[in-house]
Amino acid sequence: MKKKNGIIIALIIVVVVLVVILAFMIGKNSSKEEATNAPTLAPTQATQTAAQTAKSDVSKSDIKVVKKYTTIEDDDYSMVLVLQNTGKADAAVAVTGKIFDGANANVGTERESIFMDPGSQSVVCLDFDAEGVKVKDDDYKISVAAATSVKPGLKNIMYKKKVVGNVVKVTSKNEGDFDLKGVETHVLFYQDGELVDIESEDMIENDSEIFTKGTEVKQSFDTSEQFDKVKVYYSQDQEQPDAEDDD
Repeated sequence: MKKKNGIIIALIIVVVVLVVILAFMIGKNSSKEEATNAPTLAPTQATQTAAQTAKSDVSKSDIKVVKKYTTIEDDDYSMVLVLQNTGKADAAVAVTGKIFDGANANVGTERESIFMDPGSQSVVCLDFDAEGVKVKDDDYKISVAAATSVKPGLKNIMYKKKVVGNVVKVTSKNEGDFDLKGVETHVLFYQDGELVDIESEDMIENDSEIFTKGTEVKQSFDTSEQFDKVKVYYSQDQEQPDAEDDD
């Protein structure tokens, strides 16, 4: 009798253990199913959320003016800004420049919009027609927004330069993992530390403005000015600006 009771008790224990294991497995599967069926953002919503996050990460204070130059040649007045994106987000940058005469009247306004990835440097060159005007002063204003329509990649461009007489030969390579569009090369010529000329040319590859990843493009720049130093910069234009120019 005692032996039979022992067997019954053992069976009861086995049944209880099996019930507990079954309940645990059902609960685990239920949690997994809930996680799998968790609501996800639609593609449009995800894009908007990413854009909002990027916008919140972009600040005007992230765009630093490394250097400002002005050059005057005949009736042309040029304002050249070397900019750096010190922030952590891709930025769309718009620059509005103005020139003033002796009566402090605005006699010219020019605008330029570019994209900049974090850590990159770029150049904005504003050319004013100053015919018949004696420019006394100038000013500029910078506006910044999130870069949403284009992925900038100026930092991905590596270059080699060679000076032959008054010609600078530049070989540029897109070492990033994506193509770039709207890239322009700028060569700044200096004499005794002063900017004496700037020459620019669009990055054209096989009659296209797409600078394909992994490819090289060769360009030549010359000047009639005497120079002892050159610097190379790149810009990436905004065809449909994310950052609107300020009036």
